[in-house]
Amino acid sequence: MSDVISSKTNPKVKLAFSYKQKPGDHFLIEGYHAVEMALANGMVDELFLLQANPKYPAPQHVVTAEIIEKLAFTKSPEGIVALCHPKAERPVRGELVLYLDFIQDPGNLGTLLRTALSFGFKDVVLSKESCSPYNPKAILASQGALFSLNVIASKEAATADILSLQKEGYFILGTSLKEAVDFREFKVPARPLVLVLGNEGQGIEPAVLSLCDQAVKIPMAGIDSLNVGVAGGILMFALAKSGI
Repeated sequence: MSDVISSKTNPKVKLAFSYKQKPGDHFLIEGYHAVEMALANGMVDELFLLQANPKYPAPQHVVTAEIIEKLAFTKSPEGIVALCHPKAERPVRGELVLYLDFIQDPGNLGTLLRTALSFGFKDVVLSKESCSPYNPKAILASQGALFSLNVIASKEAATADILSLQKEGYFILGTSLKEAVDFREFKVPARPLVLVLGNEGQGIEPAVLSLCDQAVKIPMAGIDSLNVGVAGGILMFALAKSGI
């Protein structure tokens, strides 16, 4: 077993720390649950941990608690940090697809990814204006769901994304507080469907909403709107329950 790394100037520690500061072609995650999900999906390049574990199929560096604290994002880390690479994007093929238009809060994004995995939305497309799914807050909120999904970070305009999905035969279901039908009355079409959720403050941009085949709303009493993570959860559950 190699010596325990204790120096913060160790080259491997310095490289990993650089990705904590600025994620790019690699990023850091922490915690046993998230790391094990990333390992299961072949995304881990190196591990930094307090004690070596032979069951983990990745290069391991045993480090001190101080090194873990330097690399981790939380105040009380579990004792394991992984240097990972993003999962290769695949073409959208699922029957249920989630499209996120201009989602800015990484906590909301992570919550939506976790919910998407729970309800069978295996493809998630992010508009180019949305925040990164590899933001540490998004990873933490997703509880590792990010690693089991096909997450596509679009480089095209959102309108181009929607038109492309329509050409592939997808029914585009938007959300709006105006000129929309009660989601409980919406008759789910017998074909693949994309659920579009919009920005936390402004909702779906008008140009995108105009392309949707139908818009639905969630009836509410006493409040004007719901957090996008909550609204998305309600709608994804309803669509999954419909048996599409």
